[in-house]
Amino acid sequence: ELDKLYKKGLKKFPESGVLYNEYGEILFAKADYDAIKYWEKGIEVEPNFPGNYYNAAKFYYFTTDKVWSLIYGEIFVNLESYSQRTAEIKSILLEGYKKLFLTANLLEGYSDKNPFALAFLSAMNQQSSLAMSGLNIDKLIMIRTRFILDWFHQHAQKFPFRLFEYHRQLLKEGMFLAYNQWIFGAAENLAAYQLWTRVNETEHERFTNFQRGRVFKLADNQYYKSASR
Repeated sequence: ELDKLYKKGLKKFPESGVLYNEYGEILFAKADYDAIKYWEKGIEVEPNFPGNYYNAAKFYYFTTDKVWSLIYGEIFVNLESYSQRTAEIKSILLEGYKKLFLTANLLEGYSDKNPFALAFLSAMNQQSSLAMSGLNIDKLIMIRTRFILDWFHQHAQKFPFRLFEYHRQLLKEGMFLAYNQWIFGAAENLAAYQLWTRVNETEHERFTNFQRGRVFKLADNQYYKSASR
């Protein structure tokens, strides 16, 4: 009956991210992995609702996928920046990047032919040598900085993407370091992150004030998971 109720609701409200998220959770609780199709659809039709990103990021993290857990996880922490779920996804992001750089060639064995995913891995692959001796937050910041420069040189025109535009904005305004510390610092080493915020109090407060004073909002036409894009 619940299944019928949600399907009826989705027919009536086909652009409700909340309904897609909740129905996906019901399916996943029954070990029905079609749940991801509903979370994806929720992301597509209502890109600024965070719940579908949260569930999709966790789903992809526990698969062989190298891309979408990172993309969706980081979007989620920008949409829902201060909650228990945020801390959970930050840890997944850190571990996801470690998983990404386990091989020297990030494209090796990757079966997803999605153009956006391949562009993402291609740009990340340019930085893989930095992670050969292990990955920590300093190397990750360097990798992500170079990635954004490369992305806007090669891929941004084909794939305009709000998350990466936000990264470039933070780089230009000198807040990308603090942003990355906010995402990965506590997940890597809480004591070290707390020390960083004290030593770099001005930089930390500047980013925190900026972040709390803005609304991160995605565009409706930037859904790239579909194979047709």
